[in-house]
Amino acid sequence: MAGNYELIAKKMGVPWSEEIEKILKALYSDEEAQILLVFNGPYLDRFTAQKIAKKLKRPIDEIEQKLIEMARTQRVFSATRDEVTTYSMFPLLPGLFELYFSNHERALKEEKDVLRIFTEEYEKYYNEGNIVNTFRSSYPFMRVFVEQDAIDETISRGKGKLVEVDQEVEPIKNRILPFEQVKNLVEKSRRISVMDCACRTHMKLHNDGIPVNDYPINVCMTFNTFADYALENGFGRELKKDEALKTLTAAAKAGLVHTTQNVTDKTTFICNCDRDCCVMLRGIRQFNDPNVVATSNFLPEYDKSNCVFCLTCIDLCPMQVIELIDEESEEQRISIDFDRCIGCGVCAFNCPEEALTMVKKYDKVPVNNMMKLMTKYIGGKTN
Repeated sequence: MAGNYELIAKKMGVPWSEEIEKILKALYSDEEAQILLVFNGPYLDRFTAQKIAKKLKRPIDEIEQKLIEMARTQRVFSATRDEVTTYSMFPLLPGLFELYFSNHERALKEEKDVLRIFTEEYEKYYNEGNIVNTFRSSYPFMRVFVEQDAIDETISRGKGKLVEVDQEVEPIKNRILPFEQVKNLVEKSRRISVMDCACRTHMKLHNDGIPVNDYPINVCMTFNTFADYALENGFGRELKKDEALKTLTAAAKAGLVHTTQNVTDKTTFICNCDRDCCVMLRGIRQFNDPNVVATSNFLPEYDKSNCVFCLTCIDLCPMQVIELIDEESEEQRISIDFDRCIGCGVCAFNCPEEALTMVKKYDKVPVNNMMKLMTKYIGGKTN
């Protein structure tokens, strides 16, 4: 018969192993594990402390204080609306891992041994392919999207045309839709918070406190209720909408890839991912698995006549799919492996001579809400 921690892993949707057992036992006491088992699954339920206490047949004050502390230390998610606080279970990713490691300064001060166990056992768990297996689906949970300035350049060069929010267009080909533009994601948000990247933080801790690369770290964003949570628990910094757009542009200039949930509406976070540490981008390269993340609808188009062979695109490409061929000959040119390109636009955005332009090539339109996303994501894991 499965124990409580194995049942928690099952609810989180992650493979059971010695490593995940150590992580969960380090993070959750026996009493906290019993609280988690009240939930049907990550984000599926929003229970008040009173309801959880009733289900457990425990005093409300005792359970409420336990939940407040679990939320403060990133063991459960909390949200307050109309003065009523509800609690939800985190998945391992995206959720528990990201928020725990983003608030690593708290963990370093308060529970260094737990942080060490989480760091080391997670890395073992990852290298066994368990995390990639969790994310793998014919309908990925996350999708890549292109930096806004690169989209604007696409439009200005006549390589794409905007479609208004309520405009019906058939076919969609070459039309740039609202969900493909980060400015729309930002503009629709009520509140924005920026926090440290969990993946780069985790790898730094795993590397004895030494960063594995020099990419900017304070660039990952949460929105609305997730921004409330990060700010209320002291590990987020609030951004105005123009500050958020500038932060995203700076991330793209550094060579980071914008990713978000694979939905058209109500995005709750934007990650800015690097090729060395990111769960998904690292997974694509390390495990040769393209079904970890949905690519954008764009691919770079190369104009050799504008190319000065500065090799910026080669240096920055997160998937390392661009190369210089026929070097030092009249046929010298840039070559892109489109079978492995994720359409992030980092190459085009950073090209100094307009030799690369992002062009709409596909017409993939995500589902419009999280419930549909979870249904397709989970269903796609069995295909």
